[in-house]
Amino acid sequence: MQRRFVGLVICAALVLALGACGADSAAKLQSVSGRVVIDGSRSMQPFNEKAEQIFREVTGDSTTAVLASGDSAALQRFCAGKVEIAAVTRPLSSSEQRACAKNGVNYQRLIVAHQAAVVIANRSLGASCLTSSQLNSLWKSGSKVDNYDQLGGGLSAAPVSLFGPTASSAAFELFTSTISGRAGDSRSDYKPYVYPQAAALIAAVAADKNALGYFDYAWVRDQLSPVSTVAVDDGSGCVAPKLSTIQDHSYQPSRPLYYYFDRATSGPATAVGTFVEVTMANAARFASSYFLVPLTAEQIIDERARWLRETGRYKQITG
Repeated sequence: MQRRFVGLVICAALVLALGACGADSAAKLQSVSGRVVIDGSRSMQPFNEKAEQIFREVTGDSTTAVLASGDSAALQRFCAGKVEIAAVTRPLSSSEQRACAKNGVNYQRLIVAHQAAVVIANRSLGASCLTSSQLNSLWKSGSKVDNYDQLGGGLSAAPVSLFGPTASSAAFELFTSTISGRAGDSRSDYKPYVYPQAAALIAAVAADKNALGYFDYAWVRDQLSPVSTVAVDDGSGCVAPKLSTIQDHSYQPSRPLYYYFDRATSGPATAVGTFVEVTMANAARFASSYFLVPLTAEQIIDERARWLRETGRYKQITG
C-alpha cells in the first residue's frame, strides 16, 4: 500500500465529531501505511462498509476489504494475524485469547456501537414487564407454554401467539444468548420475519390481541407506537427498552459491539489506526444510519481517549 498523507483530513473529521484535535496532528500532515482487512458480524457489515468508504475517500487507498464471516471465524482469523480488525458482537473467549497470545497479537478492544432486541406485545395483552425467567420459560427450546397464565405474575389467560426474527438474524442470536443463556436456544413455533419486514411484524403484532414477540430495536425504533414495548426484569427491577437503557446495557437483551485490533498495527502513521480514527469520529452517525444503536458522545470520547493513551497514537489531546 502506498503511503498516504491524511492528517489534516482526519483532524477535520474529528473536529466535527468530537470538537477537539491534537495540536500536533492539526499542525502537520501525517503519512500512514499498511493494509486494512476487516472481518466480522453480518449485522456490522453496513457500518464497516461505510467506515471503509470514508477511509478510502480520506486516504485514496483501494486495497481495503470488508468481510462478514461471522464472529467466531473473524476472531479466529484475527488471532492468527490474517485480518487487521475483527468487528464482532461478543468478547474474545478464553481459547481465542490464548490463540492471540500464542501468535503475538496484542489486541485492543473498542466499543463502536450497541445492539438490542426489543420485546413487544399487543396493547390488549397487558404485558408491561416480564422477568428474564418468564421470557426464558416462554421462548426456550422445547417450551410447553401455550397460555400466558402458565408464566404466572398475573398474566392474561390467553393463548400464546409469538412473533420474532428468523434464526439467522443477529437479534435472534442476541435474544437467545441473553434470555435463554445459549445462542440459538429457542422454540421454533413462532412467526418469523426477516429484517426488511420490520413494519409487517409490527402490524401483525398490533393486529393480534394475543401477540408477543421481539425484534431488532434499531429496525423498529421509529415504528413502535402501534404496540406496547415490554420492560425486562433481570432481578434488578423492570427496565424499559429505550435508547439510554440500551446504551448503558441495563436493558438485558442488549450488548456492545466491538472492534478488535492489534496495538502494534494501530499506532502513529498506520492505516489501521487511521481506519479506527475515521470510525470513532463518525461512529454515532454510522450506527444511526445502518441499524445499530449509537454510542453516547461521552462513550465515544472515553473509548477514543483510552485507545489513544494505550497505543501512543497521540501523546496528548488539547481543546
